[in-house]
Amino acid sequence: MRSILCPVDNSGSLDDRVETALALARVVEGHVTFQIATPFAEMALWEPFGGAALSAEVMNQVRVADEKLASDLDARLAPQDVAFDVVVVDEGRIEGVASASRYTDLIVTSLDDPALEEIGLGVRVPVLAVPMGAPLLAFDRPVVVAWDGGHEGATALRAALPLLRMASSVHLLTVREKGDDYPAAAAASYLSRHDIHAECHEAERHGTIAATIADFARDHGAGLIVMGLFGKSRLRELLLGGVSRALLDRSEVPLFLMH
Repeated sequence: MRSILCPVDNSGSLDDRVETALALARVVEGHVTFQIATPFAEMALWEPFGGAALSAEVMNQVRVADEKLASDLDARLAPQDVAFDVVVVDEGRIEGVASASRYTDLIVTSLDDPALEEIGLGVRVPVLAVPMGAPLLAFDRPVVVAWDGGHEGATALRAALPLLRMASSVHLLTVREKGDDYPAAAAASYLSRHDIHAECHEAERHGTIAATIADFARDHGAGLIVMGLFGKSRLRELLLGGVSRALLDRSEVPLFLMH
């Protein structure tokens, strides 16, 4: 998990992403690429009789803004003891992340990122999404794995191994619903082969499943929730009967997501 990608913009959650990416890079001795993506081609002004004309003034304003953001970020990070680079790409946010993900181990973004769902479902790289004002700076706190016994959850579990190794404890949580359950014993056995000794829990649903998971994470002092994403389109994502959407909206704990 040494190649980290962090999308950059001027949103209020930028500092949370940056600090999280830097903290993780220090721990794993990794490299962070901070990517500024602007789709200049989409800024075309369509003429009434066909064709497209780019507004030179608008293009120049955006380019200047991107260059300033890159320059400011580069100057801010120069004193840090982390290997990094700042790149500006002529692509949309999602397209830029997708292109860079081919050589990326982890994407760090924010829970309030409007592109989070499409990024999470559209790339084959795990995503670490942090809440506003809650950067993930320590990786030795307990981790909760939302376990449903499915392929998506197993994929997330395997991808999260580097972070699980650093956790003080790992909790495999199954929320029982309508009498169904998904025993986590096999997952715990798998983790034990990686010298990770996880505890298995089966919780009765109290309110929504998302609330049950969130309450469990809070009660156990979790610093991270690991969960799988799946959906038939980029507009929908489901976990344990639809809980992922609710967790993305309400979680106060960083989420490690994998499709």
